[in-house]
Amino acid sequence: MKKGQCFDWFLISLWLSPLLVSVAFCQHAVPAEGLWTGQTIGFEEMSKMLENHLQKMIQDPNKKVEIRDFRGYEKITLPRKNLSCRIFLPEQAVRGGSIAGTMVFYANGQEVKRIRISAWVDIYGDVVVVKHYLKRQQAIQEDDVQVVRKNFSLLPQDVVTDVKEVLGKRTTLAVNNLEVLRLNMLEVPPLVKKGDRVIILFENDQFKITALGEVKEGGRKGDKVKLVNLSSKKEVCGRVMDANTVQVDF
Repeated sequence: MKKGQCFDWFLISLWLSPLLVSVAFCQHAVPAEGLWTGQTIGFEEMSKMLENHLQKMIQDPNKKVEIRDFRGYEKITLPRKNLSCRIFLPEQAVRGGSIAGTMVFYANGQEVKRIRISAWVDIYGDVVVVKHYLKRQQAIQEDDVQVVRKNFSLLPQDVVTDVKEVLGKRTTLAVNNLEVLRLNMLEVPPLVKKGDRVIILFENDQFKITALGEVKEGGRKGDKVKLVNLSSKKEVCGRVMDANTVQVDF
């Protein structure tokens, strides 16, 4: 196997805990200079192994993992030949922040050392922020937002990472300048609102009839809304098809 080559896969460890864990198996190649009977692995090298593994767990090239405050309980000395390692982490480690796990080292396929590790993980990536104050229910335009680099470990899980996710939507609350947008701050605006005049479409397999109607409540595409048939003055309920048409099923 070439020096530094790694293989990663994910398994469920029944013997560690009932929680889902991630397992990495990496062929660990180190320089042989100065070695005699064993290989000493320090915190810096173990930290890099953890960083590389988390980067693969995230599976997003736009996010960058950085390990801070790595803590292992001891430096370890291992046999030189056919050294490998498995890293066990809880699934939520991909969110960053404070994590803890286990590194298990093998020589010739046999376990030779097991240590507990902990670290603070920063995960940097692109998020969408507003360029200026936005009022409640304001439609978001491309000029209203920008993409900046932020530390995901300090942000809620539902932050918006793509400008395309916000275009065509409006705010559900007032948003301050440079505030990071979250999914719960956004909504699709209604296609029709109270007081709109629309075409009421009565249609089945036998016939198709249209009439002018007035919407009594707002609704998005596919929503059921109440409206009044302006010809008969009767209230009906229909499904919003587009900004100009509501279909009544009968």
